[in-house]
Amino acid sequence: MMKKNKLILPLLSGLLVGLSYPPFSLGFLAWVAFIPLFHSISEEDKVSQKVLFGFISCLVSNLIILNWMGLNSGTSPAIAITSYLGLSLYLTLFWMGFIISIHFIPKKMELILTPLSWLFFVEFLRNIGPLAGPWMNLSLTQSEYIRIIQLASLNTHIISFTVILFNTILYRYAIERKAIFLKYFALILFVVLFFGNYQINYQSNRLLESSINVSIGQPAIFPDEKWDSNLRLRNLAIMDSLLTKSLEDKAEIIVWPEVAVTSYLANNSYDRVRYQEKLSNTYLITGIPERRSVDGINENFNSSIILNPDGSFDTYQKIFLVPFAEYVPFFKNWINKMNQFDDIGSFYPGSDYKTFDIKNFKASILICYDSSSPRIIKTMVDNGAEMLFIITNDSYVGQFMPYQHFQLARLRAVEQRVPVVQSANTGISGIILPSGEVMYRSNLNERIVFTVEVPIYE
Repeated sequence: MMKKNKLILPLLSGLLVGLSYPPFSLGFLAWVAFIPLFHSISEEDKVSQKVLFGFISCLVSNLIILNWMGLNSGTSPAIAITSYLGLSLYLTLFWMGFIISIHFIPKKMELILTPLSWLFFVEFLRNIGPLAGPWMNLSLTQSEYIRIIQLASLNTHIISFTVILFNTILYRYAIERKAIFLKYFALILFVVLFFGNYQINYQSNRLLESSINVSIGQPAIFPDEKWDSNLRLRNLAIMDSLLTKSLEDKAEIIVWPEVAVTSYLANNSYDRVRYQEKLSNTYLITGIPERRSVDGINENFNSSIILNPDGSFDTYQKIFLVPFAEYVPFFKNWINKMNQFDDIGSFYPGSDYKTFDIKNFKASILICYDSSSPRIIKTMVDNGAEMLFIITNDSYVGQFMPYQHFQLARLRAVEQRVPVVQSANTGISGIILPSGEVMYRSNLNERIVFTVEVPIYE
């Protein structure tokens, strides 16, 4: 029978990994978080026990990182808790695969093969299929360290590789006390920081093509208020006041969050014109619900719309839907049980990686979970996007998720070297430069309009 004290180290690793993610701002913990786990599995001969240690570490970290799923007010408590626990358990499978793989890694190859094994089992295999979880990649732990995240311009997985490499080197030093491991650590850290400094300086000196006055409206209207028909007029008045303030600030682009307008603007010309008649030289981007026919069947989309000053408009349909919130993988008919708001039914995924012409540049719009996918964003940038607009709600899910979401936006900005503008219903909204520098960031649960001159780079 396994002694209880053997579980302390895996539990500690799980705790350290969880605390290294936003909002704790303790990313340095990730550099040593795996050392207790590595030690526990090195002291155990049985593969089954090693797998158990990996399971415990992963489950503890998931329960911390994903706590916002259990707080999801957009669905019933039973569904929220079930999804939270179910996903947390599901994700342990990939850590257990990682643990099994390193059991067979020769000691001489640990420094290289251990980080590579993590990338394959945890960050590659985990990101395949309807339950893909790029949100959880280790790169997010380093999002506060602007020099380290410059590695994202090469590939965000390089950050994860580096974190696991640091853990492996420091563990080997702790066990063997050989100075060579500290030299490895110092050399790698020097290279990372040197590269980071170089890239920050380079991005600061990039030539500007132009700039544009962008205004973000953060309405801070909570879900139970947004879909309450008795509060419709009040909500319209709030959005009108945000619009007025943005126009007073001479905004060229106004950005509102996911489903900021509950009217089907793409289908309802009266409501659409109501906003467009107030625009002269200004573009308005906002999230909306949308109904479109797909193969003769009316489907619901989580969409955004861009209202152009000339009276035309275009829409984008969210591609990367949230499993167990916007749809149920494998059991689509269950979706009606997932959401308490009648106005939001089961969602159908979009498929077009759109870019939009705005003044003299091209931009793309992403909705919420879209921004966690490097693949989606790379495709948009490859299609010509020079700026990314991320619109999200983030009001359903407690305090942790908004901070994680904003830090993901920082990674996307560095990764693709384009400015990122994020508008969140209850926060956190902000503007991020291609270097990862934050030009402006709102507070959580703050009703605010802020307007910033955003550079567009050659």
